[in-house]
Amino acid sequence: MIQIIDLISVHICLFITKVFLYYCQKMNSMNENIRPYQSCSKSVFLVLGIIFMSWISLFSIFLIVQGAWPVSIFLGLEYLIIFYLIRLYFKEKNIKDEINIDQKEISIKKYKGDKLLHSSKFSTYWSKVFFTKFKNTSKLSIRESDKETEVATFLHTDLKESLYLKIKRQLSYY
Repeated sequence: MIQIIDLISVHICLFITKVFLYYCQKMNSMNENIRPYQSCSKSVFLVLGIIFMSWISLFSIFLIVQGAWPVSIFLGLEYLIIFYLIRLYFKEKNIKDEINIDQKEISIKKYKGDKLLHSSKFSTYWSKVFFTKFKNTSKLSIRESDKETEVATFLHTDLKESLYLKIKRQLSYY
């Protein structure tokens, strides 16, 4: 009976040790999903498009009645250009960067939609993080010997700087 209790206590201690090590490893790792800031959703642009289209229609009717019908053509062209630019805006905002840092490696994955565009892996020990800022432009990059990857190109300077400090703090653990 005592042997069974000793055996159970050994297994419980091993289990607790494994759970503790797993917890410590997860606490020392970093997983960031970085997405660009979008101030307006598609529904806001849809409502604005409907309002803008109704305004153009009413103004075009007024201009046609007054005899200035060529202006209506240019208003329609402006609306089509604005519509195209809004579609382009939402297409370009469907990007993200994933940064995973653990004890052994730094993994950076760049996505556009659901498609993986670029993937980089760096050794945690040999990697350095660089942040440069000049006026309104900035660059956040991770470098290891001859490999370099720029991270979060779509973020503005302040957010890049806070991400830089977060990554630097994480790398200082190792």
